Amino acid sequence: MAEALNGDPVYVAVSKDVRESRLTLIWALRNLRVKKLYLLHVHQQISMNPTSSGLEQSEIDAIQESELTSTHASLLKYRDICVDEGVNEQDVDIFWNLANNVGEGIVELIYENSIKKLIMGAAADSHYSEGMVNITSRKAEYVSRHAPHCCKIWLVCNGNLIQTRDGRFDLGSSSHSSSESLTSLHGLDSALIPYGEAGRADHDSESHALSSLEDQSTIGFETMYYEEQRRRLEIEELKREKEQHDKMKREREEALSSAFGVTQIQYDEEVSRRREGEEELNRAKAEIEKMKRVQKELEEQLYIDCPRLLEMFQKERDEAIKTNEELLRHLNLGKGESSSHSPSSPLQWSVSNEPPAYFICPISKEIMQNPHVAADGYTYEADEFKSWLSHGGEKSPMTNLRLENHNLTPNLVLRSAINEWLQQHPYFFDLP
Repeated sequence: MAEALNGDPVYVAVSKDVRESRLTLIWALRNLRVKKLYLLHVHQQISMNPTSSGLEQSEIDAIQESELTSTHASLLKYRDICVDEGVNEQDVDIFWNLANNVGEGIVELIYENSIKKLIMGAAADSHYSEGMVNITSRKAEYVSRHAPHCCKIWLVCNGNLIQTRDGRFDLGSSSHSSSESLTSLHGLDSALIPYGEAGRADHDSESHALSSLEDQSTIGFETMYYEEQRRRLEIEELKREKEQHDKMKREREEALSSAFGVTQIQYDEEVSRRREGEEELNRAKAEIEKMKRVQKELEEQLYIDCPRLLEMFQKERDEAIKTNEELLRHLNLGKGESSSHSPSSPLQWSVSNEPPAYFICPISKEIMQNPHVAADGYTYEADEFKSWLSHGGEKSPMTNLRLENHNLTPNLVLRSAINEWLQQHPYFFDLP
């Protein structure tokens, strides 16, 4: 048979996992005359920070938001269970808050909402056994010890009632005992009787008769007065217990703060060191990224310059090949002419007394005696090129590009051609 609740709303503590609290909720719906039901939930938010988790703050916020969304979906499933059990949807509301400790969070909700009727789990349903009477849930033990005395608590496991903590109006948190509180309530009863008798005596002296309706009105007034005094005592007791609870909480927080003061300082120092390390790491990463960008720019520039340089080298190669071919042709030509002609005077060479252009040093503009090939691929008079370098020349006289090295290689083919040509033109240096 369902237990009457005198119109007080019923609060059922539920967990995020519907499977854990489903039978507890169903027991409350089937064994108590519920007019108004509140689903009570304490959400334990995941404690994360960017330093310890290695995640960005936006990623942590997204995870916590996902947890809240999942919790809200579970609470809606509990409401659907209530509707399936015949409770009107508008008679089911949800109370919840955030706390690090579920037991403390439930006690806070009890004080804040003046909860008088609470149903919660005594243990996990898997721990239920026949004839079970003890509470194994630490949350349930904490709530039973710290909840105000006027709150009645039903402790359920696997759909079975394990214990009941009856609500009472004693002043356990003050210097008065429960017996003294009950005595004060009985005193109210004794104080009300003379008040009623005095009223009836005055009325008898005037009318000497009371109708049954007037008697009922007097009794009803006394009952209302008594209930009002009971509520006043209940509120005062609730305030005292809340003050006691708040005081204990402050003392505990102060004790923890004192005990872990040094630890907090060390933690702050560690956080500071890690922050400095992260900043140094970020600077190193930025430097690496800068070096990568420079390398990429160089590679792109090299990709642009390579075809141009290759084209220039191919052109120089072709010119060198052409030069050698002309040298060979002139050598062959000179030999043929020397067999049929024998110059006897400078006038005979007046028409062809100019040497080929490739016999001329680009620096001195004179015919070369000791031609050498430099790093730029061009041929110079050895002494002239060395003089060029000694006077600070770091670039090619022909291309104006920086020389890769200062090495010189004898151009034996060109030297042979020049000597051959000079033999054919013995009066070259005597010409004006």
